[in-house]
Amino acid sequence: MPRRIWKEWAHDQFLGMAQFGPLKMERGNIKFFVLMTLQNQPLHGYGIIRAIEEKSGHAPSAGVIYPTLQMLEDQGCVTMNEEDHKKIYAITEDGRYFLEKHREMVERLSTRAAQPRWSSLPGVGRRIGEIARTIFTNYSYLDDEKTQQIENILDEARRQIGEVIFARQR
Repeated sequence: MPRRIWKEWAHDQFLGMAQFGPLKMERGNIKFFVLMTLQNQPLHGYGIIRAIEEKSGHAPSAGVIYPTLQMLEDQGCVTMNEEDHKKIYAITEDGRYFLEKHREMVERLSTRAAQPRWSSLPGVGRRIGEIARTIFTNYSYLDDEKTQQIENILDEARRQIGEVIFARQR
């Protein structure tokens, strides 16, 4: 694999898009997460951000959440009430209907969000991150031969890890 492609692949695998990384928020999915979050209880914007982060491993910015909330309010999917100088958002029947109508997407997002994150295995995640950082911060020292050696080491490590995971209980 050419170094440039390997670098992009490794970055995607180790730093955020693999199973153990944050769930990548694809365009348009945030409205589902907002509505799914509001099914449990009414929340203010910051509470919605934290709830989505807890569920998906990704904290959407206020610059994404508030326009989404406004759009959902305009569409009748959420209502907003002010309490103690905070805007509290709640899902409406139209919002619940929207989620029901898109149940397949909601289930897919819920399943992806429930997958393990780095925080599930902190020691493993930290070590994998350290390996990735070592490779990426020293990328300029790599040539094709060194890249091949690293790939061989990683292949062997993956094989050994598989043996540990799938070893029969004694």
